[in-house]
Amino acid sequence: MERLIVIGGIAAGISAASKARRTNPELEVVVFERSPYISYGECGLPYYIGEIIKDKNSLFILSTEDAREKRGLDVRTLHEVLRINPEQKEVAVLDIENKREFSLGYDRLVIATGARSVRLNLPGRELDNIFNLRFFDDAENLKNYLDREKPKRGVIIGAGFIGIELAENLRERGIEVTVIEMLPTVLGSTEEELHQLIVSELAAKKVQVLLNTAVKGFRGDTVVRAVLTQESEVETDFVIESVGIKAETELARAAGIKIGRSGGIEVDNHMRTSCPDVYAAGDCVEVKHIVSGKQVFVPLALNANRGGRFAGTNVAFAPEREPLSFPGTLATSAVKVFDLEVGKTGLSSTEARVAGFEPVTATIKSKTKAGYWPEHPTITVTLIGDKKSSRLLGCQLAGGDGAVLRINTAATALHAGLTPEQIKDMDLAYAPPFGPSWDPILVAADILAKKLS
Repeated sequence: MERLIVIGGIAAGISAASKARRTNPELEVVVFERSPYISYGECGLPYYIGEIIKDKNSLFILSTEDAREKRGLDVRTLHEVLRINPEQKEVAVLDIENKREFSLGYDRLVIATGARSVRLNLPGRELDNIFNLRFFDDAENLKNYLDREKPKRGVIIGAGFIGIELAENLRERGIEVTVIEMLPTVLGSTEEELHQLIVSELAAKKVQVLLNTAVKGFRGDTVVRAVLTQESEVETDFVIESVGIKAETELARAAGIKIGRSGGIEVDNHMRTSCPDVYAAGDCVEVKHIVSGKQVFVPLALNANRGGRFAGTNVAFAPEREPLSFPGTLATSAVKVFDLEVGKTGLSSTEARVAGFEPVTATIKSKTKAGYWPEHPTITVTLIGDKKSSRLLGCQLAGGDGAVLRINTAATALHAGLTPEQIKDMDLAYAPPFGPSWDPILVAADILAKKLS
């Protein structure tokens, strides 16, 4: 019996292992995971901290027992892979509980080591009550602190998705929140109209946002008392660092596997690494951006699960069967900012310009329901097109209830390679409780098509 070893048991790892086992039931599948947990909803952690999700057990999608008994996977938690030896086709593993090291051979290997939080190496970083949020244990530590100490004010460093979601959830607990971001916009590269809506919503919910502000260090005695910036001190009871994540590539790098320019493991469109019989997927890899064609590091949940599924399918019968090609990513994302729903897909105008396009934008304001419906929240949609080719490059939108899932229409159009001229004539669903007769995406596409022509 051939053996597949999977390093990592969260999103991509379990997806790869499960798909490989379903595709080839004769394959022995061993999953090594260094934490006590497998397959849980990391994206739900901010809402667990905010007590929107009250039962932590609901975050766990698959238990170790079910993985073994129902999926036929040999899952070993608290087992850390220390080294990959491609020449001998084996891995060195530490059994953390029993403090025992052993080696195990493989026929094929999937690396799904994920990513880790970037931590700030600044004066005062050793002070207590400086947290980060990446894994379940991080969420438990932060939530236990909040429950026990009941702090009145906190600082979040970083205004990405997790930082903004944490801001909302801390406000739900009655905590005063300041968000410090070194960039000029929140949520990465955000179009100006959308950015203003997000910042206004945060201000309305009493979240202080300091943009273009670099953190220089922390002040305190044994615990943090203030965050030091280039302009001032922000007093606080605790700090959450949310400045991004970095691909976990140390094992791959040490094994001589190529690392891409974006910092993730380099894979081809079959999820194969530069090393024979070694595949990789999830937050540890870089993948092709569908619009720009460039290799990018996009650590999003669906990308991890999709990549894991493709890797698992291809590894199951390699090299006997024709492998499937991973189509790439659009970095499609959604985030809730209090009462505002925000969605993005494809490239922003800034990203498009960097990628060599000549971006043209069209921004419209509409409603998420018919104008005569009792409640009809506003939605703002920005479509980005390329002047030279007339193709659609991206979409960003923000609005009230019913806004965000319209981003999937734009993502579908990008996958299909549709132009704004084609999108404006699409037949989309209509009913007064769900939108105006002319969907906001159609209106924006009509305006962009005219600009491009």
